[in-house]
Amino acid sequence: PMHKRAIMFYTIKEAIRAGLRLKLLLPDGERIVEPHVLGRDRRGKTLLRAYQVSGPNDGGAPWKVFDLDTIEHAVENGGRFDHPRPGDRPNDRSMTGGIIERL
Repeated sequence: PMHKRAIMFYTIKEAIRAGLRLKLLLPDGERIVEPHVLGRDRRGKTLLRAYQVSGPNDGGAPWKVFDLDTIEHAVENGGRFDHPRPGDRPNDRSMTGGIIERL
């Protein structure tokens, strides 16, 4: 439902602004991430670029780009982070539709 998506979008946006870790529920399980960039691709899809702290290891690289449509639930998990992780790309090239929020 649209209402739930709007709340999740706001939660992610605020977590980036405040440097808060998120717990994301995806079809393949739960992940703890440090959200770095929220933006849109050229087709208008909303994307989250985040550093994964724990969760399913799919290919090993801790940097993930999530399509917000695939995230079933997002909540702050109480953890904080102060600095961007090494490898942060604040001008992420996959977000050609514009950056909404970034660290």
